[in-house]
Amino acid sequence: MSNRTGDTNISDQAVRTKTGKGWEEWFSILDRFDVKKHGHKAAAKHLSEKHGVSDWWCQMITVQYERERGLREVNQRPDGYQLSVSRVIAAPVGRAWDAFATTKGLNAWFTHSAKQEFVEGGEYSNGDGDHGVFRKINHHKNIRFTWNSKHHKPGSVVELRFYPRGGDRCQVVLQHMKLASKKEVDDLREAWSWVLDSLRAYLETGKGIRFEEWKKATASR
Repeated sequence: MSNRTGDTNISDQAVRTKTGKGWEEWFSILDRFDVKKHGHKAAAKHLSEKHGVSDWWCQMITVQYERERGLREVNQRPDGYQLSVSRVIAAPVGRAWDAFATTKGLNAWFTHSAKQEFVEGGEYSNGDGDHGVFRKINHHKNIRFTWNSKHHKPGSVVELRFYPRGGDRCQVVLQHMKLASKKEVDDLREAWSWVLDSLRAYLETGKGIRFEEWKKATASR
C-alpha cells in the first residue's frame, strides 16, 4: 500500500519512518481504542500518551483513520469543514496584495461598496452583505479574517496566502475554514473559484469577470 485515501499523499513508508508504524498498524490500534465511541480528541491524546506520537502525527493519523472508516468526510476537520483553492497569476505579489488590501482594488474586480480598516482588529464589509474582522495581516504574505454571511456559517475564517513564483508571477492560495457542512464547502468552492479567476483576469487584463459571465463560461466547458 503506497498512499491512503482522502486528501493526503503521505505514503505508508513515510508514516512508518516518522512514527515507527504503517497506516494499517495505526488503524488497528485506533480500532481497538474505538474512536467512534471516544471521539477525535481522545483518540489523538491516546496516540500521544500511550504511543509517544508527536502532536502533528497524532492529528494526521486520527483524521486519516476517521476518513478510512467513514467517520469523517474529506473536507471535514475537528473544527468544521474547509476548502482550498489557488491560482497562479501573471502579476507580482504586490499587485495581488493591493487588490485585496484596498477598497478601490476590491470594488474593481470582486464586490461593490467595500469598506475596510485594513489593520489587525479592523472591520470590513461590502455591498454583498459580507463582513468580518481582520485577525492577521503579514505584509505581502498572508491575510486572515473572519467571514460572516447570511448564506453561510457566521464566524468562519478565510486565509489568503501570497507566494512569489518568479518572472513577475505569483500564486494566491485561499483557504476557507470552520464551515458547517459539505454543502457549504461545495457552494463556496464555486464562489471562491470565481473570485480567484476574476482576480487573475483583473490583474492580467485590467478587467474582472462578473459571476454570471464566469458561471456561463464554466458551464460550457
